[in-house]
Amino acid sequence: MNKEISENRKFLINRIGYFRVRAKLSARDLSLRMGKSPGYITKFEAGGINLPADILFDILDILNVSREEFFSQDPEKFEREKKFILKFRNLSNENQDLVYNIMESLK
Repeated sequence: MNKEISENRKFLINRIGYFRVRAKLSARDLSLRMGKSPGYITKFEAGGINLPADILFDILDILNVSREEFFSQDPEKFEREKKFILKFRNLSNENQDLVYNIMESLK
C-alpha cells in the first residue's frame, strides 16, 4: 500500500535530511546517536514512520540546530539574516528608520 506523504512530513523529511548532511552524519549514525535502531531515520525519511515532537527536538540537539533555524524560511541564509537583524536592532531609531526607508525603496 503506497501512502501519500503529507506536505508537512515532506518538509520535516527534507529539513532533517538537509541538516543531517550538513552535519556529515549518515541516517544510520544519526539513528544510533539517538539511541534508536540503525534504520530509524532511514524509515522516517522514506515516509514510513511519524516523528514525535520530542524526537524531533532530540534530533535538532544532536545536529546542533536551533528550532528557529530549522523552521526558518531559508536555512542557507539564516545566519546572514540573523546577523543583519541583530545589527539593525543595535542602530539608533533614526538609523533604523533610514535603513528601513532604503530597503523600502529597493522593492
